[in-house]
Amino acid sequence: MKKSIAMISVMFLSLSLLVCPISANTNDKPVSTQKYGVTSGQHILMTREEFRNWLFNQTFKRKINIIQQHHTWAPSYKHFHGSNHFQLLESMRNYHMTKMGWSNIAQNITTFPDGKIAVSRPFDVAPEGTIGSKANATGLTIENLGNFDAGHDVMTAEQRETIVYLTALLCIKFGLVPSIDTITYHHWWDLRTGERVLDNAPDYNVKSCPGTAFFGGNSTTAAKTHFYPLVAKKIDEILASMKTSDN
Repeated sequence: MKKSIAMISVMFLSLSLLVCPISANTNDKPVSTQKYGVTSGQHILMTREEFRNWLFNQTFKRKINIIQQHHTWAPSYKHFHGSNHFQLLESMRNYHMTKMGWSNIAQNITTFPDGKIAVSRPFDVAPEGTIGSKANATGLTIENLGNFDAGHDVMTAEQRETIVYLTALLCIKFGLVPSIDTITYHHWWDLRTGERVLDNAPDYNVKSCPGTAFFGGNSTTAAKTHFYPLVAKKIDEILASMKTSDN
């Protein structure tokens, strides 16, 4: 599969966030329609298909070989009103810059309960956040809006499909095969040292992110059993559809 993924990539030219206060302003900034989705400031909001077209028509200079999965924890589903994507993105961006001292919004990508995808931080700029520099140096951060710890938000079918589809597209684009080395959870990284500890750390040294109920859990066993097989299957489906469209 890895050879096929790499060939497709060439053919197309290739944190959990800390608690984020929500702005009282419910009005988004002016939105403009672009070739791929709609934009407001630096944020591009797209459907799954729009993101696919956008991704395969971009070239990136930075080495990317780690896809990070996070949940926002806050904002959560109760803060999403169906049309306030940009307000939530700006609230996160403002918090990261003013409270955390980061240069921009921490994540490259955000997914929403309605299945939409936002690209905010340029892919050629490494993400920031508490996962640490080792994961960020060659990583892309996906923030999935919601609190996916057990007993809290129940992931919608649309967001679930988007997370799998988005991750599969990124694997194809960057020539990655799903594994603990290529798709990582924030929970697997020590908050103090920035070292990858996988399942071998006390809870007080790691975040629960992307959630104790994220696709069956936040352990490596859960990822291997529940998440990676879905991504691998979706990769095969996408590659097959590409091959069919080329014939």
